[in-house]
Amino acid sequence: MSLHPSAAAGFSGAAESYERGRPGYPIEAVRWLCQRLQLEPGRIVLDLGAGTGKLSRELVPTGASVLALEPIAEMAAVLLAVAPSVQVLTATASATGLPAQSIDAATAAQALHWFSDEPSLLEIHRVLRPGSPVAVVWNRRELSDPLWASIDALLERHRHGEPTYKTGEWRSALTATGLFREPDGRVFRHNHALTPEQLVDRVASVSYIANLDSGERRRLADQVLTMGLAAAEGKGTLDLPYRTEVWITRAVP
Repeated sequence: MSLHPSAAAGFSGAAESYERGRPGYPIEAVRWLCQRLQLEPGRIVLDLGAGTGKLSRELVPTGASVLALEPIAEMAAVLLAVAPSVQVLTATASATGLPAQSIDAATAAQALHWFSDEPSLLEIHRVLRPGSPVAVVWNRRELSDPLWASIDALLERHRHGEPTYKTGEWRSALTATGLFREPDGRVFRHNHALTPEQLVDRVASVSYIANLDSGERRRLADQVLTMGLAAAEGKGTLDLPYRTEVWITRAVP
């Protein structure tokens, strides 16, 4: 499968916003993930759809060799700037160019919904060693928070059928191939401290928001900034809650 047009157009113009506005991952979640993937020196981990390397950079301290697969050049450029020790592959999940059975473990953070099609899953399985673990990670906005609920309502007005983790289709697609085990996982609480301006970046980093015309993006940015400033109540920063889900599956030998 080729790169989804919404992702290709949106993320190519929103790489800097993505880096400024998106959260990383809680230490406990990363530690648990690394243990389950047995990341250590001598092992090779492939971070699929790595974006600006929000997860890739957290895998480096394990001593494993980190390969970040990111097909969008602008995102890959930011990744290289912030995590120069990570090797970046500008390829798609359906055509990685990697040798068969060359990867010990894989991750996909905020990304699997873009490439949960059969050709991509077949390719991912091909490059993994038999029985290798795969971690699928999501930072999900906690919509019980009033500000997040208001932001989510704004976002939904502009979404027009783009893939999303919310449907769970990524999970059914993963197991339908017969190539991966049913995933199991854990949930971690995560708070992201950011300024109202970074909240604007967070919204601007959504692919279908980045694809709006410039006038509509400016109007939405002004609206989000006003909401952020009001919620910050003069403190200068916001503390927004996330629910971090880490799912672990394995490649069927």
